[in-house]
Amino acid sequence: MQELLSEIQNNPTLMFISVIALVVLLIIALVVVVSSMRVKTYKDRFINVREDNNDKAERISSLEKELQEYKIKNASNTQELEQFSETKNVLNSTKESLTATQKEFNDLEKEQSQLITKLENLQAMYDNLLNEHKTLQDRTEHMQEENSKIRINNARLLVKLETGEMFASQLKQRSSKKNSAEKG
Repeated sequence: MQELLSEIQNNPTLMFISVIALVVLLIIALVVVVSSMRVKTYKDRFINVREDNNDKAERISSLEKELQEYKIKNASNTQELEQFSETKNVLNSTKESLTATQKEFNDLEKEQSQLITKLENLQAMYDNLLNEHKTLQDRTEHMQEENSKIRINNARLLVKLETGEMFASQLKQRSSKKNSAEKG
């Protein structure tokens, strides 16, 4: 090996070739070192990117779960909103119905008070007519009694008159018999 080194040192061409070989060897070593450093860097980056990707995948899956929860919650809220809208419509129609019913109730209440007033007036008139009827009935009974007394009285007077007429006609007949007997 020493002989080889001395021969290379004495021969400039060999020295030049050895220096070139050494430079090539150094370049190759440098390329290997740089490549290995790059490989290590890329390996570290790859590991970091893989961890980031795993973290991002977990984050994405948690965000997807949250999104699903929000979608479900949104659907539930949408349904509640539709039900609220329907309930609001029912409430409005019920309110309108209540207003109409209250108006009808007030009208019927007015009509009832008018009818009660009319009924009270008619009852008062009925009571007055009943009292007047009773008074007239009493008067009619009294007049019938008076009429009956007057008829009885008239019948007596008629009987007395007939008796008086018969008596007068008998007297007249006697007197005319007496006058005819006295004349004759």
